[in-house]
Amino acid sequence: MLFLAADIALKLTPGPDMALTLTRGMTQGFRIAWLSVLGTFAAGFVQVPLIVLGLAAIFKESPTLFLAVKLMGAMYLIYLGVRAIRRSRNPRALAEVAARGQGWDVFVQGFMTNLLNPKVFIFLIAFLPQFTDPARGPVWMQLLFLACFSKVFGLFSGATYAYGAARIRNWLTRNRWFLRAQEGALGVTMIAVAGYLIFSQDGPAAK
Repeated sequence: MLFLAADIALKLTPGPDMALTLTRGMTQGFRIAWLSVLGTFAAGFVQVPLIVLGLAAIFKESPTLFLAVKLMGAMYLIYLGVRAIRRSRNPRALAEVAARGQGWDVFVQGFMTNLLNPKVFIFLIAFLPQFTDPARGPVWMQLLFLACFSKVFGLFSGATYAYGAARIRNWLTRNRWFLRAQEGALGVTMIAVAGYLIFSQDGPAAK
């Protein structure tokens, strides 16, 4: 119960994944935001094995590697943000975006945003061991269970954010200018998240 309470509190803390989910929901609706959430969830299939096997500890011990991965993630978000802003200035590109829904692209963006955020690894390494007890069995099995639980719970909380944001969209989409504004807002958000990843000082290098 303590783990559940702590995980709920952490899921309510704003971060890159939440920002992208809310923006997708408000600008493109629930289906697109849900695909972003699924992408974030899918990153767990890479993260959880690394954490359980102990390989993610490298991020704690190497400030240089932490910075490199953080910059990779930030550069990827900036690239996506610039593309979105360019689309907002091109009516033809906007029409194509609306037609195809950006399904696969959105999934990949959610996946990469979460996977390339080293803070996810750092947090899980610091958080999960606090709720393990060697007297209850193999620690690796406990870590595996807790990590999977956290990821599945994140899937449901992400769906909730996506749905709530999409409900706001239903009112906003009555405005004709919204199709252009949605891509511009998405681009600015991605670049802002990139800035957050670059300039935040709570990683290993700052300790």
